[in-house]
Amino acid sequence: MPRSPQRRRRGGSSRARPPGGRNPVGPGRADRLEELLGLDTGYSHQTGSDGGWHVRQVPAWRAVKDYTCPGCGRRIPQGAAHLVAWRSDWIMGDEDAGAERRHWHPVCWRTRHSR
Repeated sequence: MPRSPQRRRRGGSSRARPPGGRNPVGPGRADRLEELLGLDTGYSHQTGSDGGWHVRQVPAWRAVKDYTCPGCGRRIPQGAAHLVAWRSDWIMGDEDAGAERRHWHPVCWRTRHSR
């Protein structure tokens, strides 16, 4: 016997889901579109002379605001691919370090040691 289509209830749902039924996006988590496209949305860990860093690539279609690059002091315009970096060895913990994250031009990030 074929299943009858389920009706959606109007009003609130007992399940805690964000609008649209998608999983929330957070550090190391991908949204559904990124999963379908096979994009690497997690962050990598990099270590340099300035300590340990978590680094995440931001594709152009996810860049929805203007930012100021701490490397060169110039603007990263909306719609420009860039990266976000925050300390992995922050004394106050990862959550506090994430609040202090900065958006960088990729070339500024790669050449930050030579400045």
